[in-house]
Amino acid sequence: MGVTRLLYARAVIQRMRWDRTPAREMTLVAVMTGEDSRALWNGMDTTMPMAGATPYNSFGPNDEYHVWNYATAMSGVEATVATLSQANMRAWVDVIALPRQSAETMTLAFERCPWGGFGDALPLQIVQDWLTKRRDYKSDANQLVYGNGVWPYKRNGKPA
Repeated sequence: MGVTRLLYARAVIQRMRWDRTPAREMTLVAVMTGEDSRALWNGMDTTMPMAGATPYNSFGPNDEYHVWNYATAMSGVEATVATLSQANMRAWVDVIALPRQSAETMTLAFERCPWGGFGDALPLQIVQDWLTKRRDYKSDANQLVYGNGVWPYKRNGKPA
């Protein structure tokens, strides 16, 4: 079973204890769109190891680093939250946590974190393309995050 990038973003936002705003959702969907991952329950291609995870791909010296397939939706969201909680993500996460920030501001801050490599402007370009209608946000937000099993996150009885 798959779940959309938007629902995955909402679960991450909920676990990070941020207020859910369209700009925050858009920011996380932009990163997932840029990654365009096929890893299981890993829409943002995180490299955080978790119990039960298997390598999706390997890179670095002697292939010592991995983007993971996570065993469950919950472990994938938790791995994403653990990645965002690392000190080296602070320059980006601190901007996302601020109230009333635009998706452009949040994705511009993404360039200062090591997620996709320093200077990665792709999420910012994706947001700008959505805002200028050169790309369709709803289509990208409704793309699936691949995974097997049940989507456990709910808000008011509906998927989070």
